[in-house]
Parts: sequence; structure tokens; C-alpha cells
Amino acid sequence: MICFAILAHEDESVLTEQIKNIRHYIPNARIVLYNGGTNKDFGSCQGIPICPYSRPLQYGKLGRFLYDVMKWLEETNIEYDYFINLDSDVLFIKHGFESFIEEVMEGYDCMGAHMQIQHSVHDNPQFYPGVTLWNEWHRWQPFFQTNYFVRYFNPAQVYRRSIVRKILDETDFNQLEQLLAATDTFAMEEMLYATLAMKYGGKCGEYPWNYDESLQYVRTVKPISFDEMKVAKIAPHYYWIHPIKGESFTFMSMLSKQMDHKNRFNQ
Repeated sequence: MICFAILAHEDESVLTEQIKNIRHYIPNARIVLYNGGTNKDFGSCQGIPICPYSRPLQYGKLGRFLYDVMKWLEETNIEYDYFINLDSDVLFIKHGFESFIEEVMEGYDCMGAHMQIQHSVHDNPQFYPGVTLWNEWHRWQPFFQTNYFVRYFNPAQVYRRSIVRKILDETDFNQLEQLLAATDTFAMEEMLYATLAMKYGGKCGEYPWNYDESLQYVRTVKPISFDEMKVAKIAPHYYWIHPIKGESFTFMSMLSKQMDHKNRFNQ
């Protein structure tokens, strides 16, 4: 079973549509919300659990999000096999994600998009978050006790429950709290948990995508177009796309379902 953790804080109509979208394509999944904003009532009418450790977070400083939800899931003993984080602009576009995860996670403990393993700032000097982490490596290296870090693009990182438990059991979270409070590293959430997973013996994999092609469907700023979504729906291994913003989320979700219905009708 998959447990999705959605990080959101504004535009509850989009959150409503995202929950509908998940339930349409992955009906057996659990869904929890992390309210990253100042409106304490946000998401309270959605019928899904809200992580009680939720707090306002800043863009580029989401490092504690996964830990807060992981910790709460263990405290409440919520059952799941795979823990997956979602931004509010991730849209699922086809059925079969559960079986896909079971297949590609065989032999792996975690998985993410656009994976990198860096041993120095020279490995990928164009990767800005990595550069900012190397600038603070004198602080982070004693915490990681590694000579590398692993990076995943933030949305839809996948962690087996067994590696989540290792992370919770073996990490010094008092030290981590101090580091997160002081850090200027951008997007630490992309590097923190994958590095801990590998440090604790986890095997890290990545989505089975062609890198250049995947940037067309999973990227940072420019929203996915309808034409791109249509191509992604028939491309192998693409079950979600990012980013889909604001009102476009409802529109694209509706169009995706219409395409499903049309395809079934024509078969």
C-alpha cells in the first residue's frame, strides 16, 4: 500500500481536485496532508488526516516536511509499504501506478526523479542546490558522515517503510533540527533523505525514464501543456507529471479522465 503525503497551503479547490485525482488513479492509497501555511483550518474539510506536526514552511526550505510526516506515521502505526511525498502541483495521468511501483522498487529501498550522486562541487556545478550544500559541507558532513550526497528531484520520492524506520531510528534529529534552523542550503529536501537512506545501507534507484525526455514531463517551473500531457499518457513509465498550476490542475485532471473514457470506448 502507498501512503502519499501532500504538502500544500493554499487554494483548497486545487487540493480537493488533487485528492480526487489520486483516488481516481490510485484508489487504494492512503493520503495525508502536511499544511505548510499559516491558515490552521486549511484542508480540514477534505476528509483526510492532517499531520499534527505541520507548520509554516518557506519555499526552498522544506527539509523537515518528510521527517515530520514519517515520525507521525510511525507514532500512529499507520500501515503502508511505500511512503511518497507530493507537491500540490503533481497530477496523475493514468492507472497502474501501484503495480509500477512494486515492479521498479524490486531490490531498491528508495527511488526518485533525476537522481544524482555527488562527491564534490565539480560533479555538477550547474546544480544550484548542490553548490549551496557544498558551501555548508563543513556543517553537514559530520551529520551525514559520508563523502557524498544523493539528490532526487523533490516530488514523488519513494521510500520503503523499512528504510523509513532506519532513518527514524538511527538519525540524530536534535542535530538535524539545529542544522535545518541554521542552513542556507536551497532545497535541502532534495538531498537529505536520499542521502540518509544510502548512508544506512539503502539501495537508491531512480524512475526508469530517459533523462532528456523526462524533463519534458517532470520539471521545475514551466507548467506542463495539454499536448505534453497527452504524449505523457501514452509514454511508458510516466504516471504523473509536474508542474500543473492553479486552475489548470482541474482542467487537466478532467481532460485526462475524458481521455481514459474515450480510450475505453474505442477499444
